[in-house]
Amino acid sequence: MHILITTLGSYGDTYPMVGLGVELSRRGHQVTLLTNPYFEPLASKYGLHFVPIGTLQQYQQFANHPLLFDPRKSLSVIFNTLLIPSIRSAYQRLSEHVRPGETVMLSAITVFAARLVQEKQHIPNITVHLTPMAFKSAYEMPKNAMFSFPNWLPLALKRLYWWVADKLVVDPLVCPELNALRKELGLASASRIMTRWGHSPQMVIGLFPAWYASPQPDWPPVTRLTGFPLFTEDQEKELPPEVKDFLQAGEPPIIFMPGSLMQQADHYFRTAVEYCQAAGRRAILLSRFAQHIPAGLPKTVRHFEYIPFQQILPYAAVLAHHGGIGTCAQVMQAGVPQLIHPMAYDQYDNAWRIRGLGIGDWIAPKDWILPQVASKLQALTTSADVRQQCHYIASRFVDQDPLADTCRLVESINLR
Repeated sequence: MHILITTLGSYGDTYPMVGLGVELSRRGHQVTLLTNPYFEPLASKYGLHFVPIGTLQQYQQFANHPLLFDPRKSLSVIFNTLLIPSIRSAYQRLSEHVRPGETVMLSAITVFAARLVQEKQHIPNITVHLTPMAFKSAYEMPKNAMFSFPNWLPLALKRLYWWVADKLVVDPLVCPELNALRKELGLASASRIMTRWGHSPQMVIGLFPAWYASPQPDWPPVTRLTGFPLFTEDQEKELPPEVKDFLQAGEPPIIFMPGSLMQQADHYFRTAVEYCQAAGRRAILLSRFAQHIPAGLPKTVRHFEYIPFQQILPYAAVLAHHGGIGTCAQVMQAGVPQLIHPMAYDQYDNAWRIRGLGIGDWIAPKDWILPQVASKLQALTTSADVRQQCHYIASRFVDQDPLADTCRLVESINLR
């Protein structure tokens, strides 16, 4: 097969697609990754052919935007800086590389151009969802920072919520640019972009297991679930000597990591250090941005820019993190409790699911204060029930190969 994999977003959006590309290449297919040029070095590292969509400037505007993690403004940030400006570029690049009768596209729902190519040129397309929240179900409402709809509310009311979200929030952002291009292509206007139109009518793949989020009646009928892809960079690397030395010097540390793009974590890390000093706990602070690490760290707390999760998680007492789906999955596989500090996007929904599984807890940013942090971490580090449930969830990853299962679904698609 000739496979075009396309996505737009952060590291968390890109790594799973790279993992799919690597596995599909290993199975003998010709794979091209189409995404922002920021990720070209990652594609080159794993031998994937790369085609840029958009510009480095667009990615920097997205990644460095001060409202990137504002729960009320984050959606407009990613749409206006990264997704909408890339619609025409993505359509052009995809069109240049399709081969009728040979090509199948794997696309994130946020790459709207893939659906355009599917409609206009009749090229097979599979929509890939990394998180349950992408399905926008009225039966199992996802959690977010602003509204937490209980599932017992009338179905009509929850459907109305999604209709209002489409008509007043998402469609006004996307449709002007999207429908202008559709008109040029001779296609009728589209609407309800993220709840209906964006899902491929041929196949939708959820990269998570049914025990994490069970399929709902209003999911697309062509939906298939495989499992967490669990592909990350630098799996082959060993722990740096300075990390090994720290780990061997005392009890398992708590690892604090607010997310790879978070540049405004001063309060987060300061509170973490205060807790460790008060409780006599050891900790590792993970961040590429040294400016928000407190000065004069105690000897029991160390800062490192990056450590591969596969290497550090076996030594962790708890991982405190932002709640990205990829991080949640890796921590579950390692059997480690997690404390989530959700900010936006799918992070609140993942936080609720982790709590529901009995393997972690969460604290909203406004409540990230020393008493709350101390109480939650004390419970997670001492609870036998949490430890037992973590081990049980980790056992569900044994003998599973979601990447191979996903590839088999791709290979089953009808190319004509």
